[in-house]
Amino acid sequence: MVSHWKYERLIVLKLEREEVIKNIRIVSALVLTSLVAACSTPRESCISDATSDYRTLQSLISEAQQNISRGYALHSETVPYTVQGICYRTDPNTYQSIPYSCPSTQYRTQTTPVSIDVNAERAKLKRYQTFLPEYAAQANAAVRQCEAQFPES
Repeated sequence: MVSHWKYERLIVLKLEREEVIKNIRIVSALVLTSLVAACSTPRESCISDATSDYRTLQSLISEAQQNISRGYALHSETVPYTVQGICYRTDPNTYQSIPYSCPSTQYRTQTTPVSIDVNAERAKLKRYQTFLPEYAAQANAAVRQCEAQFPES
């Protein structure tokens, strides 16, 4: 039979293991992103920079269209929460493990619906769509310049 404090320790160890796995995944994603960024050619970097504003505008148009079709916007924020855990220290005289409470702060992304004025959102969408041809022309010109500056081998 497992005693109560051993059971709590097993839970804490499981939580700690999950936290370590989560941190490894985050670090792995960051390293992979860095490697991919480091592997991009000057031509790819130039084209990515040249089309950045156009892609941002397309993203804003897509978001406005989704908001209109839903009838509300989505607001995402990172919120902290506390996880109660049990840690252990060793008594210097008896060398026994002594449990103590050790809370840790975790974070999650919380998405909440936000009311919008659909007519104002439609006006914003229309305004974005009027900018689209201009941004597309600028992006195409900049891409052609990148292709001329960094021809494919």
